[in-house]
Amino acid sequence: MDRLINLPDFVSKKVDMLTAARQFKNAIDKNCRRMGMDPDWETNILLYKDYNNDSQSDKIIVVSFEAGPHDWGVSYSLGGYPKSYAWPSGNPNDWYLECYYGFDVMFSPLDHDNAPSFKSKYLKDGPSPNMRDKVDIVRI
Repeated sequence: MDRLINLPDFVSKKVDMLTAARQFKNAIDKNCRRMGMDPDWETNILLYKDYNNDSQSDKIIVVSFEAGPHDWGVSYSLGGYPKSYAWPSGNPNDWYLECYYGFDVMFSPLDHDNAPSFKSKYLKDGPSPNMRDKVDIVRI
């Protein structure tokens, strides 16, 4: 199994949630390319409300890598990469990670009621019809 490498440091320093999600998406893109795949096809960053039709949350950011190592999102969000993200102890941030499927991580605020909201900013069309458009996330 190919492991993810060169992941951001969310252990020794505090990083705001949007910056962390973007740093993580960049690292996932590099891992995707290293594994011989195209991030335009295999990775995304988006709001949870755009990821899960049952949600209206504009306070949770999802990073996905659908063709990554099996259940990488479960492992990562539970502290399987402790030099990058330590859970349940050692997290200096005001956000935590969970996953919806095994190929994503959800950046979730600890204090959801007082957390900032975000919106999607269109970058370009998805790589194929019926695929999600590529977006960036910006704070409202």
